Parts: sequence; structure tokens; C-alpha cells
Amino acid sequence: MSIRRAGMLVVAALVAVAALAASGAGASTTSVTITTPKAGQSYSLKRTPYVAVAGGVTFAPTTAGSTRFYLRRDGCGTSNDNPHLSVTTGTDGGDGCGLLFNAVVGAGGDVDKGAFVDFPSTDGMPLPLNTHQAIAGAIALTGLQIGLAQVDVTLEALINGEAVTLGSDSESALLDPTADSTPIPFTIQPSSTLDGSDLQALDLRVLIHGPNIYSGFISLNGHSYANVPSYAASVNKSVQVALDDPTFASPISGRIESSGTNWSVAIPTPAIGKHTLYARSTQGFDTSAPTSVAFSVTK
Repeated sequence: MSIRRAGMLVVAALVAVAALAASGAGASTTSVTITTPKAGQSYSLKRTPYVAVAGGVTFAPTTAGSTRFYLRRDGCGTSNDNPHLSVTTGTDGGDGCGLLFNAVVGAGGDVDKGAFVDFPSTDGMPLPLNTHQAIAGAIALTGLQIGLAQVDVTLEALINGEAVTLGSDSESALLDPTADSTPIPFTIQPSSTLDGSDLQALDLRVLIHGPNIYSGFISLNGHSYANVPSYAASVNKSVQVALDDPTFASPISGRIESSGTNWSVAIPTPAIGKHTLYARSTQGFDTSAPTSVAFSVTK
């Protein structure tokens, strides 16, 4: 991946975070409680080498579904061009903007394969990826629609701050000059090792070439899109415990029971005196408000 494209993914992630903050969509989807120890409970250091800690936890449902990203463009060849992906659609000022075109028809007629357009995501992030189904979409072409067009697509994502290629596809179609546009479907199957990854940003690179006449134009306005299988919320969940440390600098991981609603952990009994136990839960990039309970240790 080029440094420029990796940078676009980072920018897309920052834009998505800003959009979440502006919309007030940062409300926590997970919460945690401490039921043991009880507030004010006392333990004997001599008799109790470990303190049993337990509580309840709630997480947002991780139902499998799909998120559709539309290819959008605000302008065409201007400072307001802005090709991007969005979970919302509408009328695009850059509809039918030329990617590139070729005036040669017949075998061997092709365009420069070095030309492409990147469509980075501007919303819909973060997104928990579901790899049990393939990513499917379509790039609709418009123009004179004479000849054969080939569409190459590559989808990349930002995962844990690193740029990762989800996959690519190359499809071709005989263009239909009698239609408003010709959709060319594509399919991308990400590696199963990426299942459940929390995507921070997406970038769809599109290249159009082939022996056609003035037909390398993308039809937008909802006609070009990518359906990304996803989960309703992150499948990455945890409970963290900290003793006398509200910053959770060195958290202890709690064990989440199979029910997904309870957790527990045993910690070495601390020194004689008063102590405060803190707990918080995480789901993807979401962290709950911490909860705490005070207890004491005697001889």
C-alpha cells in the first residue's frame, strides 16, 4: 500500500470520529457493576489470601447484518470534488464524473491502468467486520456505453491503526447503450482471520479500463455501492479491574461467563488498610463509565 493511501485511511478514521462526536453518537453501549465485595466489607489478610471479585455486565447485541456504503462525489474536477463512501445516499453533484475514458474500440484498445479514484469512508465507522459472507457491490457505469468495460476494485481498511487489504476483484461487462447505466457487480471475500475486526476506516479504489468509447464514468445517486457484512456491535468485549487505580494503568482482566452478563476474577488480598476496587467494561472502541467499591483489609 502507498503511503498516500495509508494516510487517506487515517484521515477517514479521524473524519468518522469527528462525525460521531458531532452527532452525539458516543453514548456508551456497555456498562458494568460490582456485586462482590460489598461496600465496606472487611477481609482478614491472614485468612483470605485472595479476594473474590464479581459483578454484572451488559453489552450491545452483536447481531449479524450488513452495512451499505454508497459511492458519492460532491463535484467533478473541482476543489469540491470529494469522492467518498457514505452510509447515506442522495443526489450527487459529481454524478457521472469521468474516471477516465478510451476512444478505441476493439481488441487491444485499453486505457492507462495507472489511473484510479479512491473513495474513503466519511461515516459508518467504526464497523465490526463479519467475514462469514462476502462483500458485494456494484459499480454502475454511464456515458455513451459503447464497448466493453473492466472494473477493478480494491477495498482496504484501517485495523488497529494499520492498513489492511480486505480484498480485490476485477469484473467486466458489455455496456448497454440503451440503458441509463450499466451496473458491474463485484465480490470481495476477506480472510476469515479478520472476522470480528473493528474497522476504523474504509477505502474503495476503483479503476475502469477496457475497449470502450467515453464510458468510464461512474453513475452515483445510489447506483454504485458496496455491501459490507457486519455486526450490530463489536464482538470484542472485556471487563477490566484495577486496585486503588482509577486510571486503569495496569488493569486485571475479568472472566466473562458464558451468559455474557456476569464476570468474575480473584485478586491477591492487598496490604492491611482501606482500598478501592474499580471496574469498567469495553466493547470495541466503547468503554463504560467506571464503577467502584471500597473495602478494607485487617490482620
